[in-house]
Amino acid sequence: LERARALHEGGAISREALDRAETQHEVSAASVEQAREQLRALETGPRRERIAAQRAAVASAEAAVRQAEAQLDHATIRAPFDGRVTIRHREPGETVQPGQPVLTLMDPDDRWVRIYVAEDRIGAVQIGQRAIITSDTFEDEEYEGRVVFIAREAEFTPRNVQTREDRVKLVYAVRVEITGDPDFALKPGVPADVRLVDPTGADRP
Repeated sequence: LERARALHEGGAISREALDRAETQHEVSAASVEQAREQLRALETGPRRERIAAQRAAVASAEAAVRQAEAQLDHATIRAPFDGRVTIRHREPGETVQPGQPVLTLMDPDDRWVRIYVAEDRIGAVQIGQRAIITSDTFEDEEYEGRVVFIAREAEFTPRNVQTREDRVKLVYAVRVEITGDPDFALKPGVPADVRLVDPTGADRP
């Protein structure tokens, strides 16, 4: 445009030619501005929209992952403590309804035998007292134990005691912890006999 004006001033081109040059310049300038606007729109408009859309997609995918993890967590059975399985109520692949047992666990740190000591002999029983545990299942084996609980109040002997004479007696419930059975030979519910060891060296049946 500047060159066309210089030529017009020098008489090299006509006014009409200069006008055409100016018009073309304006059109070209408008085209450039339009192109710049389109470029800015591409850089700031759709790009931001695409980024926002992608971020929304990522957030949605992350939410789906969290939901799947939560569902998996709810479907995963976890034991409340480290223990040993004693009964398996269901086999792998079976459908389990809410509240139905799947496994029975035994806490290795909470194994004990409940015995009943006559009222006239409870005074000799002490917390921490050593005990010897035997079972008909393993006649030649003896297992170590110790007294961990003594009831404060007497009760009548439970009905599962063998003789009527013993059932009418007042007794104290005593809990003896099993401390010497590393192989878990004594299973839950197995009848056992307990012999309390007198601190002086004499055994008490």
